[in-house]
Amino acid sequence: SGGTSSPSAHQDTRARAPPEPTHAAMDAADKMGSVFVCQKCQKPLKIVERKGVKDSTLAALKSTDPSFLDEGRQKKEADAIKQLGESFVVLSDTKSKAASVEASQGGSANFHAQVQALTKIFEVVSDKCQVDCPLCDQCNLETQQQLMKKRAEIEEEWRGFQECIRRLKADEAGDQKDKSAKERETQERQKVEAQVEAIKAQRELLSAETRKLEAESLELDEFERRFWEEYQEFQLDLRLQQQSEGAVEQKIDIAKRQLEQLQQTNVYDDAFYISVKGHFGTINGFKLGRLPAQPVGWDEINAALGQVVLLLESLAKQVGYDFKTVVLHPMGSYSKIADRTKPEVQNELYNFSSSEFFIRQGSSSSSAGKRFNTALSLLLRAVKELGVYG
Repeated sequence: SGGTSSPSAHQDTRARAPPEPTHAAMDAADKMGSVFVCQKCQKPLKIVERKGVKDSTLAALKSTDPSFLDEGRQKKEADAIKQLGESFVVLSDTKSKAASVEASQGGSANFHAQVQALTKIFEVVSDKCQVDCPLCDQCNLETQQQLMKKRAEIEEEWRGFQECIRRLKADEAGDQKDKSAKERETQERQKVEAQVEAIKAQRELLSAETRKLEAESLELDEFERRFWEEYQEFQLDLRLQQQSEGAVEQKIDIAKRQLEQLQQTNVYDDAFYISVKGHFGTINGFKLGRLPAQPVGWDEINAALGQVVLLLESLAKQVGYDFKTVVLHPMGSYSKIADRTKPEVQNELYNFSSSEFFIRQGSSSSSAGKRFNTALSLLLRAVKELGVYG
């Protein structure tokens, strides 16, 4: 519309079914479309005239007589703008094909007058609205939205100005309280300055505490460095000690195994090897006895008997036993043995002649043979006594 047309009037005009336009009206509309273009998008426009526009209104707009430039002229011009704004719809070229064109009663005869009237309207509307007219529907809608937005901004600024005015009035009303306000401000300033001084003092204390903490932090860092150095040294010593301990444990294991072997080893089996050879028992390879068919030298028999006496004496000392009936005197091939009741009589446990060995009981033959026989009896008694103890 021409900038001031209301949407309701536009909707009512579009809603009514227009009468069939005459050929003259259509020709006038086509001519008018070639005259006016949209001032924003530069599209050609077609002007659709609505009913209700008075000729006096058009005449008032077409008049250029200076006598009309008074208050009455201005009033008529405003009325004409209002009526024409509600009586004309400006359509773009794309929408004009679907719109109905109502021809005015004057037909093409009034074309020039209408052009002048519309030109005048558009000039007045442009001056009033500060928007170049005419405009198509789309541009008119966009312009209305922009104007509404601008109006909202202006109203917001107006409210802000009103608030500022209210505040200024309130400030003017409070001029009498400025003195007390200044005093309060001075007191507040002094209070704030005192707080600032207190904060500065506290800041100095915090700075001193910070420096102290930094010094302690450096000491802790140094302590930590020494601690890790000592820890590394300790770990090195510990590894060396563990290696040494491992070597010692290995030696202990070897010694334990050797001890077990030694404990399982019977020394007497090696020192006094007892075995059998033919019809004779042997000790360390010496035969204990002789037969007529297999004679054995007395030197060997004496040596074997000496080994037996030494074995009995060693076993008794090993187990801590003291013979009760005999006293042994291990002396190798010349060992002796005595009865505990007669320790001064030492019977020789060796012989050198077969004739002295085979003596009959009650015979008055050599006394050496009798002592040898007694020594053999005491030897058997010692073996029995140690066997019973063990």
